[in-house]
Amino acid sequence: MSNEEIMNGELNERIVPLTDEELQAVAGGTRYIEGDTGKSYVHTRPDKESHRLGVLHRGEDAKYLGETEYDDRGVMWYKIRWEGRSAWVSSMYTRKVRYDD
Repeated sequence: MSNEEIMNGELNERIVPLTDEELQAVAGGTRYIEGDTGKSYVHTRPDKESHRLGVLHRGEDAKYLGETEYDDRGVMWYKIRWEGRSAWVSSMYTRKVRYDD
């Protein structure tokens, strides 16, 4: 697309999914993990058998610490800040969101 097309308002908006790295580079803001479906148990390790620290309910959020791990089932887990310590939640019941700083 040429600069002339953009300047004339002919920009056709498109939704393009971004990778985590692209999102962080262009969007700024702080990323959070939000409870998406019912109860998302918060664990000490990225493993459903590890000790439960609490529950991230639907609509609640926790700061995403930028790390992911996969368990033996191939499920991705997000590392979060939970009650002053690091913890893990499953991607099966949560989603990444971003809030502007």
